[in-house]
Amino acid sequence: MKRIIIILAAALAGTFSSCNNWLEHTPYDQVPGDELYATETGAQEALNGLYLGLLDRNLYGGELTVGMLEAMSMHYFIPTDHKYEELTSQEFTTSGSKSYFLNIWKGMYKLIAECNVFLANIEENRANYDADNYNLYRGEAIALRTFLHFDLFRMFAPAWSEENKTQRAISYYDHEVEQPTAYMTVEELTTQLLADIDEAIALLAKDPVLENTDYVSQGETFWDFRSFRFNLYAAYALKARICLTTGDKATAHSITTALLESRFPNGGTNNFMNVFPSVLDAPEDDPIGYTEMLFGMHDINRKNVYDSYFSTELQTTQICAISEARNSALFPEALDIRRENFASAPSISGTTPLMSITKYREQEAHPASDLLYRYDIIPLIKKGELYLIAAESSDNDAEKQQWLEELRLTRGYFENNVTGDLNQTLQDEYEREFFAEGQYFYYLKRNGITTVANPSSGEADATKTVSTSYFVFPIPEEETNNRTDN
Repeated sequence: MKRIIIILAAALAGTFSSCNNWLEHTPYDQVPGDELYATETGAQEALNGLYLGLLDRNLYGGELTVGMLEAMSMHYFIPTDHKYEELTSQEFTTSGSKSYFLNIWKGMYKLIAECNVFLANIEENRANYDADNYNLYRGEAIALRTFLHFDLFRMFAPAWSEENKTQRAISYYDHEVEQPTAYMTVEELTTQLLADIDEAIALLAKDPVLENTDYVSQGETFWDFRSFRFNLYAAYALKARICLTTGDKATAHSITTALLESRFPNGGTNNFMNVFPSVLDAPEDDPIGYTEMLFGMHDINRKNVYDSYFSTELQTTQICAISEARNSALFPEALDIRRENFASAPSISGTTPLMSITKYREQEAHPASDLLYRYDIIPLIKKGELYLIAAESSDNDAEKQQWLEELRLTRGYFENNVTGDLNQTLQDEYEREFFAEGQYFYYLKRNGITTVANPSSGEADATKTVSTSYFVFPIPEEETNNRTDN
């Protein structure tokens, strides 16, 4: 990666007289740093800009949630000449595949650099801010930077294992640099990220989310709508992700079970279950899980996501759809509310009956809605993942079954809803819970699963085998050509 030079084009138009403003405005041109960070309002604008960067369609606004990662998880029917055919066939050396990897690499490191610019500037202007607010700004930015580094690691480095700990991972940046830093090993990087997320958790100790009584937080200040930001609970969830990935199941289990029981891992009670109630308790239709979103993005142009990936007006070489046979096998339970996120798509079926994915379809929310932005969100961390981590990290079958059953109860199942192979049930639930959200790919990689579904066959139970290298994206040539430590 060439010299990291970042111009922070992140500030939002207008002031922050209401929370709705920061959710709905778009970035404007650059503001000089000495002016932008001189006041808390400017620092808040810059922080919001970091979140807006996530919406890049090459990143979490597209490819890393609904697009290429889902295709590579074998969730979509991929016919010949489909835009993802080369990726799902592990043809990583083609120009098309290389462009996906390059866009992710550049985009993620650009956001990491923006986080570092933000952190340096708020430190320089620290005297201008309320001390508690400064901690919150810094905590959010460090958590976001950790999130970005961790996903780069999960895509471009070998899966964590005792054998792979000394293998090359990725570069880590916590400040602006003139030259690329040396690659860290898998162990070095994950150790650093755990230290970073612990710092973020400490800084977020006075998060306003702790004062909320439920998910409704539609006030008039910068500190409302905490589920659109890296709040304290999202930081804990990210730490649980990292711990699970690095084999520290005990810590992952401690964090997730504590939160699900409205406790802190280090003691004391909290309001977690009140702030993030089940979608079954939502007062209105909640197709993606607004009430259970710990961290996510507000995308006022989310209609473009549906139109670009799921619209039945797309050609079969563009649409991301699932075969009816595969859908029926994955969602066999009629009570499962996640089944409602699919619709028959006869206009694109051809010889293989297909179903379109409707969870991102445009809807119009009533202005008086308790869930006003539920049709504009793209989730990045949800409460359902905590149940799954709690189950996966447990070494007790009875407890593993308990957490799986509790998740299923929040998805419409009756009691005593888990029978059969617990590990298969766990895998199935990861797949159902995160369909078209970009997380199942990491489950497969973390667990070394190389026999995967073959949705392009059109048959319900068809499988195919991929290599372990399928889950390790090649570092772009634009990066390797500019360094000597490859």
